[in-house]
Amino acid sequence: MPEALRGGTLEGPDVVTSLLRYGTAIEHELPLAGRRFTMGSAPDRDIAIQSPFVSARHCRLDRKLLGLQVIDQGSKNGTFFEGKREKGFYLRPGTTFVVGALPHCFLALNDEMRACHPELLEILGDSSEHTTRSETPSPSDLLLAAVHGGHLLITSEPGCEQDRLARIVHRISRLRARPIVELDQIPIDRAAQLDLIRRRAARSTLVLDLGAGVRLPEGFVSAVFSPRYRVRVIALARSIDIAGEALGGPYVRQMQHVWLAPVASRSEAIDRLLDRMFVERKSSLRMVDLTPDNQAALRAYRWPGNFASLREAADRLTTITGLGSIHKAAHALGVPPSTLYHWYSHIMGLARPLVRSVDR
Repeated sequence: MPEALRGGTLEGPDVVTSLLRYGTAIEHELPLAGRRFTMGSAPDRDIAIQSPFVSARHCRLDRKLLGLQVIDQGSKNGTFFEGKREKGFYLRPGTTFVVGALPHCFLALNDEMRACHPELLEILGDSSEHTTRSETPSPSDLLLAAVHGGHLLITSEPGCEQDRLARIVHRISRLRARPIVELDQIPIDRAAQLDLIRRRAARSTLVLDLGAGVRLPEGFVSAVFSPRYRVRVIALARSIDIAGEALGGPYVRQMQHVWLAPVASRSEAIDRLLDRMFVERKSSLRMVDLTPDNQAALRAYRWPGNFASLREAADRLTTITGLGSIHKAAHALGVPPSTLYHWYSHIMGLARPLVRSVDR
């Protein structure tokens, strides 16, 4: 068989290094040096679960070479794997299991999944953010979907990090041993299309930026969705209708839909998102340092460029507070002072002083 169609794609060990409480940001580290971990409602457990439905010494987790075996310790309400009560089973990254009668679900993570989880929280939001759109998965849902494969359709306004999310999905997936392929234009020649699929996209992730939704060549679409080449398709579009025009309705219907909420609808997350960006810029500034009126202005702003607008704000606010004046910051940022003054006062609605009048 051609090299592109042989065997599995993931090389090297794939080891469980932590458990994530499904749907939350609570993570329990399982150091590689540890050989045995205990779980239960007793406070001396390595993973303590405060619940009357979990036994004091509910189960334990043993490392077996590169694997992790879960062994029930005669618990009253059981330990469940793949919907069945089990005495023992093995975990691999991307698998879940349930502890107790009032379900406590855990998702097994490897190091790559752990590293990506904060980014997924940033893009998708956490459990404290409320949305009426069922197409917005939790970070836990996305971790699970990324590992287990399947085509994805990511829709959003521009600037909501669709392309970044697609790269994260690939980094987590079992296809990550081969480079991701990102396309915004398809070769016109049929032979070139097939060569691209066979040599680059086979057994990897193909990201299609559908742009305005011009219909793609039917032969190309049927090839990338064919199980022969084992291509995982991630399509980026403004809407399901645009994706349907580009790919055809039957293919779009077999894709899992992920909708990314615009930043303007995530007012509860603005503090967390900006603080993360301040940290990335090695700034000591935090939202809590701003005056209450300025905090309120940032939460109420519409963020038309979504994450691009957030990054611009983080850059400018970091520079203003670091240099002590808008005028100095404008020169450092390479923009006219009048432009920065207008952005600060009229676009963002910020007032001076920017920060609280305390020693920082």
